[in-house]
Amino acid sequence: MADLAAENYLLQRKNDLLRQLISVMNTSTRLDNVLRYILDLINMVTTAESSVIMVKEVLEGDNLTIKSVSGLDKKIIGKEWPLGSGLIGEAYCSGKEKISGSPSKEPGFDPSINTVLGTNISNLMAIPLIAEDRIVGAIEVINKKDGLQFNTDDYELASILAEQAASLVGQAAAMKSTEAKIQRFNTMLSVAKEITQLDNLHNLLERIMNLAKKVMRAEASSLFLLDDKANELYIESAQGEAGEQIKQIRLPVGKGIAGWVAQKGKPDLILDAYQDNRFNSDFDKKTGFRTKSVVCVPLEYQNKTTGVIQIINSLDKETFEEEDVEYMMALAGQAAVAIENVRLMQANKELFLNVVTALVKMIDSRYAFFAGHSVRVAGYSTMTARMLGLTGETLERIQIIGFLHDIGRLQIPERVLLKPGALSPEEMQAVRMQPVYGAKIVQSIKQLEYAVPAIMFQMENFNGKGYPKGISGDQIPLFSRIIGLCSAFDAMCSDRPYRKAMDINTAKNKISTLAGSQFDPAVVKAFLQAFEKGLIKR
Repeated sequence: MADLAAENYLLQRKNDLLRQLISVMNTSTRLDNVLRYILDLINMVTTAESSVIMVKEVLEGDNLTIKSVSGLDKKIIGKEWPLGSGLIGEAYCSGKEKISGSPSKEPGFDPSINTVLGTNISNLMAIPLIAEDRIVGAIEVINKKDGLQFNTDDYELASILAEQAASLVGQAAAMKSTEAKIQRFNTMLSVAKEITQLDNLHNLLERIMNLAKKVMRAEASSLFLLDDKANELYIESAQGEAGEQIKQIRLPVGKGIAGWVAQKGKPDLILDAYQDNRFNSDFDKKTGFRTKSVVCVPLEYQNKTTGVIQIINSLDKETFEEEDVEYMMALAGQAAVAIENVRLMQANKELFLNVVTALVKMIDSRYAFFAGHSVRVAGYSTMTARMLGLTGETLERIQIIGFLHDIGRLQIPERVLLKPGALSPEEMQAVRMQPVYGAKIVQSIKQLEYAVPAIMFQMENFNGKGYPKGISGDQIPLFSRIIGLCSAFDAMCSDRPYRKAMDINTAKNKISTLAGSQFDPAVVKAFLQAFEKGLIKR
């Protein structure tokens, strides 16, 4: 009869606890508030001095995080505790509760918990938090009052509340996971936009791999491209601590995980690399990196494998999952198309440049005096632009402008170009029309719109005494200031019908003396820097 009364009393207390918990959950939506109230109730029904909830707040790393406390200093919330350490860590890892009247004598006890929590633990209960068959954290109930020991009734009451805490923490984790998926989807959309706007292959590949690492929350990522002739994969881009060290690696198709994926054209998910007989641990030994989980997917364009993308070690979970493979396949599909588009653009640029170069060489070769002039000016201009800090597409453009800067010469009468003596006013006027003629010729080509003002104003002087408009200083386009100087230098160093060529050093000194009058001083300085570095050669 006494046992039945005790059971009814315990049942009544459980019902009372649930009613109180439901009441507070109806009045507060903040997880932190509800968890703290749960701990307060646990302390009350078990007559404990204090209690703490630790959760696996972030899945990377090997720590639990203090999420809520009762009877302890709130300043410790957010502190981390080593996963698996101490009795609370033991409860988390094993999924089993622990009641101890002498924790310090337990094999797994870690005395540093006293320092972390700011209390001396004489007895405790450690209870795992399990939500939908997944351990999400643990509760430690500390020091039953009046020198008593925790018992099974205390555990039953505390476990009722622990179940509710586990459910709440699990829901919060699920919400966080959903938010992460939404964020990943949004990032994928931005990836699609960004990689279609890049036209430099190296920059594109670096961007793709940075985004892959970010989107997939991976520790490292690498992109292999296929060398068809050697039937090998080579690393074009690698992100992560060991990135630079592994860029020299080449991998035969069919060898290693990446080689297998390239050969089969199929994605692969490796949960533990060291258990996969295709994995070559030599890379890890060379770099000190530790490969765990891997997602490797092929880059495919028009049913042909052109490379492989690989991500290594999830920061958010123990291993990657099938869902991650799907995301990577989507990214790889976008990347493969973008890479081929950039390659096609670069091939078209090279073809265009080859056509322009051939045309200019043909024009310059008509007269021995001008042979090689435009090619040399293109080279001098590019080097000078580098010294000015210009990069990328800007250098490509100034090179093309250098090739084309004298194209207007085609409309200058041959008798004027080859006249050995002084030119008449009419002949001089014809010569001064050369940049105007050149700009009009180039203007008809849409891809060369940027070259029109550069060619038009290349004969303007920094002091305003040039032609055709007599503009000065920064009114003259920078490309024009660079091309004008480099063209003048090459002309000084070349024979003309009316004079002999200057020595290259004499021409350099002449350029220097004209800084601020004919030429922009900043451009002169950059040109002289290129000259001193041996980049300006005849």
